[in-house]
Amino acid sequence: MEELHLGDQTIRYDREKTRVAYATIDSGSPEKCGCQFCRNFAAQRKLIYPQQFRELLDRLGIDAEKEGDVYEEAPSGPLVGYGGWYYLAGEIVEAGERLTMTPPLFEYFFRMSYRPIVADFGEEVLALEFSTKVPWVLAEPPEW
Repeated sequence: MEELHLGDQTIRYDREKTRVAYATIDSGSPEKCGCQFCRNFAAQRKLIYPQQFRELLDRLGIDAEKEGDVYEEAPSGPLVGYGGWYYLAGEIVEAGERLTMTPPLFEYFFRMSYRPIVADFGEEVLALEFSTKVPWVLAEPPEW
């Protein structure tokens, strides 16, 4: 396992085991769900994640197109809040605070996984949790 320090967080991760697990996953949570909020998220997925975050996903062996879970939050003005998780083989060495990237406002942090797992990542599984706010881009209005 390799060690990675981000902000005040330190993890150990297995890139190859994570990459192999993602190869067994057909699609991300938004495509599996298909509700209008997930379709809104998927429609702008390529814009949601900052480049630096995409590079982190690649380094960890995570397929950026295959979120383990995505959820929406109540709107904040013209923006809709979203959060979700990616999974990876690894462990936390030192827990820490959320890391923030701007623009757009995008936060993430690592935690031991407590969510259902969508593939076999091995005995030790981390969740890379993220949250952000994005506009509504679908032609149909959101149904709150």
